[in-house]
Amino acid sequence: MKLFILLALPALLLGQTIAVFDSDVVFESLGEVNDARELLEIEIDEWELHVDSLQEEIDLLEEDLSRTLMMSPERRQEKETLLAEKKIQIEAFLSSIFGPGGTMERRNEELVSPIIAAINEAVLEIASEEDIQIVLDASAGQVVYAEASVDITDKVIDMVMRGND
Repeated sequence: MKLFILLALPALLLGQTIAVFDSDVVFESLGEVNDARELLEIEIDEWELHVDSLQEEIDLLEEDLSRTLMMSPERRQEKETLLAEKKIQIEAFLSSIFGPGGTMERRNEELVSPIIAAINEAVLEIASEEDIQIVLDASAGQVVYAEASVDITDKVIDMVMRGND
């Protein structure tokens, strides 16, 4: 809350219009978000089933290797090689799906991006219609929209550059 007061005070002193919304509440109220979550959960369940199936194959190979003393060295080597390949396969699959930049992350972005775009568009439209210069997101504690006229970034850069000469 202190952050909002610090952000809002200068704008109030300058006569700027500020609005606040809570993106968490917006997300929770949208059916599309729940639909996207459900779809992603279904896909995650399918990926987990695939992982379970690969793990079962690994478990069977390990069990087979631990129980068969009468196995020929060649056959044992084949099974050990197959086991190593299956372990690499499951690690690669887990990484490609659940790792950073993996399928799950990309799919979530794909499902949620249109919703975020619609929220941003609504914020811009409301700000324009109601002559609001600054919009803050209460849940994220950040500026979501600022009219170009209140952006002093270039001035800050100029002043810092002049101070460093």
